[in-house]
Parts: sequence; C-alpha cells; structure tokens
Amino acid sequence: MSAEDETLALEKAESLARGAALKWASGIFCRPDQLTHLGHYRRREAQRNNSIQSRLKSSLQSYLEGVDHGLSQLRVALSEVRHVQQALCEVQDIWREGEGSLDKLQSIRQLVMEHVQLSVVIQSLPYIYAVPKLIAQTHDLIENQHLLEAHVNLRELESLRDDVLYRLQKVGPLMDSTDEQPNAEAAELVQQFFAGVQGLSEELGHTLFSLGRSALGVACSEPSLLVSAIRIIEREEFLDAEESKGPVQQPWKPPGRPKHWREQFFNALEKGVCDRVMEPGLLWENLSATDLAKHLKELQGRVVEELQSVCSVLVPCVPPHYDFVRGVALMCHHAIGRHLRDILNHDLPHPALYHVLSWITTIYPSEDMMGHPNISSEIDVSELGPPIPSEMLEEQLNRYTRTMRACLSQWIHKALEVEYSDWLRDQEPDKDQDGFYLSSVQHIVMQMLMENVQLAAALGESLESRVRTAVLYEMENCLVWLREALVKYGIEHMKDKTYPTYYTQYLLAIVNGCCALSSTISHLQPEEFVNPVFRKATPCLQTSLEKTQKKACHLLLDELQTDLQPLFREIPSRPWLTGSDIVRVICEKMEDFSQYLCKARAPVCQYLLVQTERMVTIEYVRALIHSKFVCRSPGDRQQLAHRMALDAEELSTALRTMGLEESTLCVPLIHSLQELFALKDPSLLSLEVSGLMTAFPDVSDDHVLALLELRGDVTRDLRYTVLSTMHRQALTLPDDYRPIFISIPVPARAPPFCLHPSSCA
Repeated sequence: MSAEDETLALEKAESLARGAALKWASGIFCRPDQLTHLGHYRRREAQRNNSIQSRLKSSLQSYLEGVDHGLSQLRVALSEVRHVQQALCEVQDIWREGEGSLDKLQSIRQLVMEHVQLSVVIQSLPYIYAVPKLIAQTHDLIENQHLLEAHVNLRELESLRDDVLYRLQKVGPLMDSTDEQPNAEAAELVQQFFAGVQGLSEELGHTLFSLGRSALGVACSEPSLLVSAIRIIEREEFLDAEESKGPVQQPWKPPGRPKHWREQFFNALEKGVCDRVMEPGLLWENLSATDLAKHLKELQGRVVEELQSVCSVLVPCVPPHYDFVRGVALMCHHAIGRHLRDILNHDLPHPALYHVLSWITTIYPSEDMMGHPNISSEIDVSELGPPIPSEMLEEQLNRYTRTMRACLSQWIHKALEVEYSDWLRDQEPDKDQDGFYLSSVQHIVMQMLMENVQLAAALGESLESRVRTAVLYEMENCLVWLREALVKYGIEHMKDKTYPTYYTQYLLAIVNGCCALSSTISHLQPEEFVNPVFRKATPCLQTSLEKTQKKACHLLLDELQTDLQPLFREIPSRPWLTGSDIVRVICEKMEDFSQYLCKARAPVCQYLLVQTERMVTIEYVRALIHSKFVCRSPGDRQQLAHRMALDAEELSTALRTMGLEESTLCVPLIHSLQELFALKDPSLLSLEVSGLMTAFPDVSDDHVLALLELRGDVTRDLRYTVLSTMHRQALTLPDDYRPIFISIPVPARAPPFCLHPSSCA
C-alpha cells in the first residue's frame, strides 16, 4: 500500500471515529441537566483509553518477542542443515572409494545363506527323521476311524512342513536374483519329501466327506464319529480363516490352503440326501397319471422322513450355527426342483400334468410335507418358495390349460357325433320323471366342464381363471357345433319327411336340454368372477344358448308351417267363402302339434305357442294379400268379412285349446282386417286404415294397397286419399311393439301397360 493510500485510510478512520463519538455524545448529553456529569464521563473515557493503550503495548511486546525467538531457531536450523550437508558429502566420498570392495563380500553372503539352511536342517532333523513313521501312523489312524488323533498328527506334519518352507522363504531376501534358483530347488525338494502329507490331508478329507454323504446312518449308528468329523472341519475352517487374515502382499502361502472342507462336506451331504430322497429315473414309456401320482406320493414320504430324521438324529451332532435342518431342507428343495423340471420337460398328458401342478402348489407347502408340524419350527416354507421358478409355473399352468382345452374339444366332438347318431335312430328319446323329452348331451358337457373348473380351483385362482375362460370358449364351441348339427338335421328331414322317424321328438329333447342347461350355466360364468378387463373378450353363454334353443324351436315351427302352407293357399277362395272347412283342418293340425308342445318345458312351451300364433297370423294375412281373388259385389265383401270373423273364432278356440290363454295378435289382427271388408261406404276407408295403423303401426302402403285390391271397389282417387292419410299419420313404433307386417312379404306390382314391348326397353 502506498503512502497516499495509507493517509486516505487514516483520514477515513478518523472521520468515522469522530462521527461515532459525536453520535454517542449527542445521545448522552441530549438535555442541559446532563452536562453536570461531563467530568465523570471524561475521567471514565480517559481510563478506558489508557487501558486500551496498555493492552496494545503488551500485545506488541509479546509479538516482537515471538519473532525474535523464531529468528533464533531459524539460525540454529540453518547451522544444523549445513553440518548434515557436509556429513552427506563425506559419506558419498567414502562410498565412492569403497564401491569396488563390496564384490568381495559375495562369498561371505553365500556362506551365510548356507549356514542358515544348514541350521534349519539341523534344527529340523529330529522331526524330519520321524516324518515317514508319523505319516504311516496317521494313515492307520484314518483307516481305523480314529479321526481326531489322525488330525492331530496331520497338523503336526503340516506345521513342520510349513515351518521349513517358511524359513527357506525368509532366506530369499539375502540372495540376488541370480541365486533364487537354489532356494527354489530346496523348496521343491521339501515339497517332494512332504508329499505324503498332502495325500494324508486328501485321504482324511475324503473320509470326512464320505461320512457327510452317509451322515444320517452314521448319526444313528455311531454319532461320536460324526461329531469328531464336525470338530475337525471346524478346526480347518478356523485355520482357513486365520490364513485369509494375513497380508495380501505376503509372497508365501502354506500349500493346500484354503481347504474349504466345510463347503465340500455340505456338498457330500447334499449328494447323500439326494441319493436317499430321489429315486432312479422314471420309466417314461407308458407312464400313466396314476404312476406319476404314486411316484410323487412316495417322494413326499421320503422327504418328510428325511427331514424328521435330521431333526431328531443329526441336529444334536452339529453346532447350532450350522442350521442343519434348514440346510437339508434347501438341499431337498433344490433336488426336488431339478426333478420336477426334468418331469415337466416331458410330454405329459393333462391328467399327469395336473397331478404335478397339484403336488407343487398344494401338497408341497402343506402340513403333509414341508410344513409338517414336526419340522415347521425349523423351516420357513415361505422362504423356500415353490420348487420351480414362478415363470416356469406360469408356463406350465398355460400348458395345462392348452392340453385340457384340446382334450375337452376332442371329447365334445365325439359326444356330439354320438348324440347326432342318436337323433337318426328309430327309437324315441328318453324322458325324465315328469314325462318331458330329454337330451343329456348338454348336461354331460356341462358336468365335464364344471369338473375341470373345480379341479382347477383347487390349485388357486390363477389356474381357475385360465380354465374357466377356456371352458367358456369350449362351451361356446359346443353350442355352435350343436346349432350346426341342427341345421344338418333339418336338411336331412327336408329330403325325406318320414326320416328321421322321431324328428320332432328329438328337437323337443334338445329344447328341454337347453332349458335345463340355462339354469346351471351361471355356475360356469358367474358375474363376480368375470374380470371387467376381459368381460368383452369372453363369450356370453346365455346368448349362445338362446340362439341354439331358438334354432331348435324354429325347426319345430318349420315342421308345422310346412304342413299348414298348402291349406293357407286356399284362402281366400270361392269354396272358402261358401263354407269350406279349411280353417277347421288348420286348427286340427295346430291342436295335434300342441301334443308335442306339451312335451316342452314351461318357458319354451309358452314361447312356442306365441311363435305358433305369430306364424299362423303371418300365413293367414299373407294368403289374403297374395291371393288373386277379388270381391265382385258388396255381397262378396260382406261374405268375406263374415268368413274372417268365423275364422278368428275358430283360431281363438284352437289357440286356447293349445294352452294360449289369450290371443294378442292373431284374432285382433284378423278383426282389424275384417273391418276393412265389412265397411259398406268406401269413403270411410281412410278412417278404418287409420285405426289399423294405430293398432299395427308397421303396416306399409303396399300392404294396404294389396288389401284394397282384394276389396275390389276402391277407385284410384280413393286409393290416393287413403295413402295420403297414411303418410300424414306416420307413427313411430313403440319400444315394446313387435312388428308383424315386416315379416309378411308383399307381391310384386304388375308392370305398367305398354303398347309394344320395345317401348319398355
């Protein structure tokens, strides 16, 4: 900092001090009576100023003394550094003068190395002489099952070998790189001399592992031997752990370490457990579901027996931290998983596959196996989990669903083929206790499907959902195939009306079978079970069942319609007007047909009666519209109206005889049409047509024109007036109204008159 900057800083500090003092004084002496204390404040500030100056002088004095002491120490250090530098120069000169004489010490170094080796050999000679004898003795101890004594001798031999090798290793740093070869040769010579020690170690290890493989039998016959084996393994594990704690950079390690005997002992134990629990491979040729179920039952018994034996016999022989029961349970778990995967890799029929899945999902974690009360305190079944991975379990569930569905499809096809052959036989269908014709194929199929759903439900919701969806589709296919068979059945009957002999009876049996199936179909497709996500994807069986039922009903009605159509062709006609008994014959045939309808159950019977009335109504009106008969006089029209009234009464009586309480279509429609012909004043036809439209709003212009043609006295202007009235009164069909005229075809109109055929071209 320059002098000018220092001056400015001092002036700024003085200005700030004066400002602060002025602010302080103005706060103290704000009133005149406070000036009396001016002397007191002056003395106090003078004392404070003196105190501050004293502390500053003291601090400055201590700082100066510290600086002086530091300077003196730096002078001493500088002097010592100079002395050290001088001594290093002298040492360097001496090293350079004696560098050539170091080569003369090489022979001395070699002598020292030989001396060390000889001293090691001399110290170890008493033990080395005893090595062959100790090896033979240890071998005999192992053969005689004196394992603890054998392990003590083995440890002595290993300690002697490791000590000699370690001393040889320590000699290495005394040698140059050119002298490493003799040390390596000495170490190899020691390894060859002690080669039998490593063989003893391997022999003892194999003995221990063989005991582990037959641990259960050893624990029953000679538990002390198994305890000795466990103690030896514990000691070796401790030595392995101690060796692993040494420095990583240590150039020498004892040979044969770490031994990992505990791990190998458990591997041998697992092999023994697998040999006892698992049977030799199954004979896959002609393997039935019963054989596989028996095999799994025996496997279950062996596993439970093994775990119970481990709890009662093996656990007292091993330390608690071994967690022996859990370890053996995991061994069994893994062995069973491998065995099950091997089984599932074969092409199993779906009954055998069901046994395997049932065993995996229900029996394996149950109290009959891994959750057995005698071992449940030692094993956590939830920790074990399923014996096969969840992905594989899902795959097998899908596989079971596919094979089950294929078997169901094949079985349903055969059942329907047998059912169709029964339809063609010269034998009346079976009847139930109430006398109704009965077809059992639907019930048998439903029973088979429900049995499969119940079997799947025993294995959990996942498989139940899959199987339920599959059987829904198979039931849908069954109903589709049944409708196709009905079509084929109807075609066969059309070729020859006398064949099959019991055509109508079997149709009634199918209808009754569908009725019985309708009451049980909710068990196959309950509302609460259907997943909302897949609700649209799954078929609606009730709808498909109704289609099948209606198909059989239509074939029944077609049979009646075929018999009645030739009779309806004679209406209207002159014989009919003059008192022909055509309608009486029609009613007799309807009453005869009702004898079959009574063999149908109540809901369908009522439906058939309603459809019969509708069919008769359509045929009657169609006969009127398509007839070429035309009334030539008012007498003909009155006679026509009277005849239609009589027909309505006869049809009403026949329908009541059949079981229909009240005619809601046939009689009202005939009466409405009869009014059109009974009307004497044609100018009032618009009013009558308006009433007809009110009762039957689906009547069309063409229907009315055809009826007016039958009347015979309607002019073109009157026809135009009627059509205009109909257009003005066009009505919307009510929601609960079922159209009738839409099912009655209208005859094609005649082409207009032409002078020459070429004019129409």
